[in-house]
Amino acid sequence: MKLKTALLFLVTIALVACNNKNKSNEIANYTYSDEVKFNKLLEERVGDWITQGIDCYGILVMTNSDDVIVSARPVSVKAMHLSADAIKVKANERVSLAPKEGCNVMGLEKGDTWWEKEGDLFKTYDEAVVYCKDLIRAGREKNMRFTID
Repeated sequence: MKLKTALLFLVTIALVACNNKNKSNEIANYTYSDEVKFNKLLEERVGDWITQGIDCYGILVMTNSDDVIVSARPVSVKAMHLSADAIKVKANERVSLAPKEGCNVMGLEKGDTWWEKEGDLFKTYDEAVVYCKDLIRAGREKNMRFTID
């Protein structure tokens, strides 16, 4: 009985070892590519300068209950993960916007993450500030009130 059990055990190990050899070849021949093809919106807004791990700037906006932007501010972020439809970013700093009526979230804490789907990411702080000012200018043309902090 012990001999049959030992023989069965050796046959099982041999079968498992043969199957793992094929998996080892798959792993050895695997090639990783971190190149991501963005959707049309992200391609137009972000382009090809962004890479995983890069520090850049996003935009923090505050809207009122009518979804009108009432405040905007650049925020330092790190691109954590790139996908075709979104870029996962993490805040590098704590940013607060002034309290506004009808708004219960007024900022970001360092380490907060989100998926940026609209592509509002910029290489420099100055580019982000210009974008915020353009948001404000566009809102004024539509008779909306904006502030930049």
